Amino acid sequence: MKKIIIVGGGTLGHIYPILPVVNKIKDKYKLYFIGTKTGLERRLIESNPDFIKKFFLDMQGFKRKLSLYNLVTISKFIKCYKNSKKILREIKPDLVIGMGGYISGVVIKVAKKMKFKAIIHEQNSVLGLANKFVEKNVDAVLLNFPLKRKLKNTNVKLVGNPRLTEIFENNKIKNELKKYLVVVGGSRGSKVINDTIISMIPELIKNKYKVVLITGSKYYEENENKIKVLNYDDIKIIPFTNELISYLKKASVIISRSGATTLAEIIALRKIAILIPSPNVTNNHQEENANILVKQNCAVKILEKNLSKEKLLDMILNLEENNSLRSEFIYNMMKSFNYHARDDFINEMEKFL
Repeated sequence: MKKIIIVGGGTLGHIYPILPVVNKIKDKYKLYFIGTKTGLERRLIESNPDFIKKFFLDMQGFKRKLSLYNLVTISKFIKCYKNSKKILREIKPDLVIGMGGYISGVVIKVAKKMKFKAIIHEQNSVLGLANKFVEKNVDAVLLNFPLKRKLKNTNVKLVGNPRLTEIFENNKIKNELKKYLVVVGGSRGSKVINDTIISMIPELIKNKYKVVLITGSKYYEENENKIKVLNYDDIKIIPFTNELISYLKKASVIISRSGATTLAEIIALRKIAILIPSPNVTNNHQEENANILVKQNCAVKILEKNLSKEKLLDMILNLEENNSLRSEFIYNMMKSFNYHARDDFINEMEKFL
């Protein structure tokens, strides 16, 4: 059996897209994983039986400003480079797949220096730093969204996000509820979104909404205490959930950040969404992601700096009641995005095996 190393980490957005691919090819290839010791991917991958072996290396990203932190990062980078060489020499993979994150940049760079075949997948509409670091060296660049910037690599394929295929195939029966609002601030949560929703609760209750607010672990306790004081039964506050899809399926309106994985889930479920891009991401990629859906008339967007409870409530009520707009959004999602992304990813990948 041929051997494939999958590398990525830092956030779950780099990992979720490859898992449907892993599930489809696990009996055909020997699979290995390289991630980071402290990244969110570790809890997702460590117990996954589909990988023969998993390696978690000590790696962190660079800060924009000069600092002692960056000196530590350089030291870890050098050590990670050496460890990657050792792992690649041991496994001798037929293909290395980079899913993004600093660890991906290092391992892919080493793989190409050692003459192994390597491809990368970019989930966002702007190339991440790690992928930018290696894109001209790899055998192929697979994209989720079209990029504005032309790449140096000549083998670039638009395949979409494999996560979309998995969610679509497993959730064809809808069980949407009326006036059911689900709020997701990204894998780490958002204080601004949490605070805005909490301030809106009296109006939401008045309009007969049930609300699920996924706060992020960091912000859970303070918001739970606020809800206890308000004493509303129709508001559910949770820090994090592995059952996100079951909540999203019920939603009549979703409020969320615009990370690539969340957008794939929204598109797969054909959901009505208000997107609030995080302003704290590299190259403003979340706003660029959101712009793609807005341009295709699949969602609405409000920037965090323009956010207020009055504006957000107006958007929620309009999307809830405007059936023709809801139908238009759903139709445009089905027309504009690739629901066969997983299989297209595998087809492109197998050209190098």
